[in-house]
Amino acid sequence: MSVFESEPSVETPADDASTADLPAARQCLSDFVRSQERHTTCVVGFGWIPCADAPSTYEELQAAYARSTATGEPLPISSAHTEPVIYTSSGVNLAHRFVHDVHHVRLGLNFELDDELELALWHLEQLRAAGFGRHSLEYARFQADLVGQVLVNGLVHRFPADQERFALECVQLGLDAGVLLELRRRE
Repeated sequence: MSVFESEPSVETPADDASTADLPAARQCLSDFVRSQERHTTCVVGFGWIPCADAPSTYEELQAAYARSTATGEPLPISSAHTEPVIYTSSGVNLAHRFVHDVHHVRLGLNFELDDELELALWHLEQLRAAGFGRHSLEYARFQADLVGQVLVNGLVHRFPADQERFALECVQLGLDAGVLLELRRRE
């Protein structure tokens, strides 16, 4: 019997949530991200623009961040792989990428896996500070998107192709089993 044919052995946020709760959680998480985007824009003094050739290394991101800080021009954010996502739209996903990229630089965290994990935990702490506890559906979805993707990338050097499906499986099965299911999926 596969782990996926049995019931989860530990309680997950989905144990207390129904599928009917997902749209509300998606909206709350999207509202949180938009709030973070507005706050970040106010703090750094620039916004973002979707871009097919956005910075792809930490050094390129640092240079783009410095340019945006000096000129006020929008920070280029990767427009690749923006659907399907855990938020209400690809625009919210891009807004999260903006917050994420800005804080890579502000917190001095590069693109190595340990720094990506630290940044993921920073995002989760921001969510908790906004009132979404560790056992909320919003937290579970954000954790799957952030921490789950770091795990998948670290183990098989790719990101989940379908972020929404991946996050839902992590919520339903638990993060560990959701990651394993994604690792066994051959895209």
